[in-house]
Amino acid sequence: MEFSEAGYDIATDKWDNNIPDNWDDNIPDKWDDNILDTFKVFSSATKPQKGGLHLFADYDFTATYQMEEEKFPAHVMRKEDMKLKDVVKEHVLPFLPAKSLMKFRAVSKEWDKWIGGPLLAFQQSFLCQSLSGYFYRDSKMGWDPRFISLDHSASGVPNPALHFLPEKVKILSSCNGLLLCQGWDKYYVCNPATQDWKILPLPQYYHGAEPAVVLAFEPSLRNIEVYYHVICAFPLLGQPIIGFEIYSSESNSWKCSSTYCTELENSSLVGGGLYMKGVAYYEAASNEVLAFVVRDELPAIIYLPTIPIGGHGSLTQMEGELCYITAYNESGNVFLIDIYQGVEMSLKRSVSINLGPNRSYTLEYEVLPCVNSDAVVIRVGSFIYLYHPREQKVERTMMSSGGTGLGRKFLPYINSLVTLH
Repeated sequence: MEFSEAGYDIATDKWDNNIPDNWDDNIPDKWDDNILDTFKVFSSATKPQKGGLHLFADYDFTATYQMEEEKFPAHVMRKEDMKLKDVVKEHVLPFLPAKSLMKFRAVSKEWDKWIGGPLLAFQQSFLCQSLSGYFYRDSKMGWDPRFISLDHSASGVPNPALHFLPEKVKILSSCNGLLLCQGWDKYYVCNPATQDWKILPLPQYYHGAEPAVVLAFEPSLRNIEVYYHVICAFPLLGQPIIGFEIYSSESNSWKCSSTYCTELENSSLVGGGLYMKGVAYYEAASNEVLAFVVRDELPAIIYLPTIPIGGHGSLTQMEGELCYITAYNESGNVFLIDIYQGVEMSLKRSVSINLGPNRSYTLEYEVLPCVNSDAVVIRVGSFIYLYHPREQKVERTMMSSGGTGLGRKFLPYINSLVTLH
């Protein structure tokens, strides 16, 4: 069923595939196209009674059934009473990206209230984890962020430039639907899908004009309050030592970690990094990765493989594992892809792929970071290619103008309704 092209008729309890093109014109937010379950368990048991089965001979089971039926909670719907719209509401909507959900608010008043409520936002934040697209910016200026959607009909944000924030910002980090942004002297955390945002208090240390910061947020059953962290790794002035300052949304304050890193060959870190499974990762200029376990505040060093001259690599997440993916343009449209995996960064797979005849030859290409995906993502000129190793399939998306040129910073984004507190 293609939900993004269908509407629901409450009167007939059927889906109508002939909805006019402007069916979502009444939705408050204009979206840019370029861009738990609750288990209802009821159990009963009949306990053996003294005196044998003859005690049940005159028992009125019908009256008991009617009595139990009258006691059935009015707000709980039994499985046999559920209609298609109820099944979709409870078992499909939490898996859809935010843009699709905002469109479905026009289905009925009931759906509008449900989609706008906190329970669905909580469910959707950890059930919908697929890559929606990329925010990208110029690494030198970056005050005009843009967004490219990998599925224009389902995923997007209403204001890619983030003009709902009180000042112009550049995006530093992205994690599970939230963005970390930097203004002139402040940090902001926001959800671009809902335009919900929060100003962070000023840190104790100077982080620099291009701070190495990672936004750490993991939706889970234990994270109902949407707590998150911001971890900044910064070099101590005049010393080859990396210190860490950590912001916690639970305490709404910064603290300086007592842990330092002295093992990096080069203390220069390459901008923001990647967060997954409790660890923040920062790429260093010395072909190393600084890993920082957030909970225990422990640093470690991961050594990256050597990239051939002219090749490009990126730290990424693939099938739930930390990976480093490199790409080298062998000739024309043919690229050599190497996938390294784990903290040892051992070679997992090497494959030569042809991106297809529609791409004109260019030397301008790079591997993009990715999250919760089985794909290798490569930007070539103004196109983004997704290569799926299992299916050996290539998908292509065209970027809008202004997205070409090396030096742009791409941040993977997940379309989420997560609410900030």
